[in-house]
Amino acid sequence: MSNDNTIRIAAIDGNAQLRDMAAKQFADAGFTVLFQADSGQQALERITIDGLPDVCIVEEDFASAKLLLEKHPDLKVLISSMDDDEKSITDMLKAGASGYVLKYADPDEIVTAIKVLNGGKKYFSVSVSIIAMEYFA
Repeated sequence: MSNDNTIRIAAIDGNAQLRDMAAKQFADAGFTVLFQADSGQQALERITIDGLPDVCIVEEDFASAKLLLEKHPDLKVLISSMDDDEKSITDMLKAGASGYVLKYADPDEIVTAIKVLNGGKKYFSVSVSIIAMEYFA
């Protein structure tokens, strides 16, 4: 079944097993997994081959997120992290991340976040949203 509105995802995670599980979740949610990568550098190489994804999910790796955003500032990067401290969140917002989801949130939240980012908006987990609102204010 083909759908022209399918959102193309890139999953970046240094842990191959977790990355595969996330990619399966994205595919099951109806997204197209354009590629998987274990680092920002590998993701940049894949972008050269496969093109830009609609949304790039970066697990825990802030350096990779910054690298991707330096090379592709318009890329919609969704951070998935356990870190909910103000410094981690504001660093990613300064780097240009479009969203930030906490790993211990509801698994369906990342699906919602991807759809929101693809629609041109930003998305933050509830406990992150207060810090994000202060940052943007």
